[in-house]
Amino acid sequence: MTDALHLYRGILRAHRLLPRELRFVGDQYVRSEFRSHRAVTERRFLDPFFAQWTSYLALLREQTRAGTGAGVGRHLDPALVDRLDDDKAEQLLELHRASHGADDSSGGSAVPPPPPRRK
Repeated sequence: MTDALHLYRGILRAHRLLPRELRFVGDQYVRSEFRSHRAVTERRFLDPFFAQWTSYLALLREQTRAGTGAGVGRHLDPALVDRLDDDKAEQLLELHRASHGADDSSGGSAVPPPPPRRK
């Protein structure tokens, strides 16, 4: 449990270096995900969960090393997006909308919208 708490707090600390809008969305998402996995006890669910969040934290620390929070994020592999179940795909779309606004009129975005799902 202390490893989970350490990871959770590390992510929230790393979010402090993000622009305000990204930090707000990121903090909400992290809290929601960790809260939803609080009662999970099966290793087959917990191991990938913690591996992905540990990878995210390492990437975030690397990208924010300069302390500006500029240029954070990465493009998602379309093959990975295709493997998402419908709930996770919808969650990803909602996260994209929240981080870029429903009407992204900024012209260019560092994070492209998720590719359309194949049926």
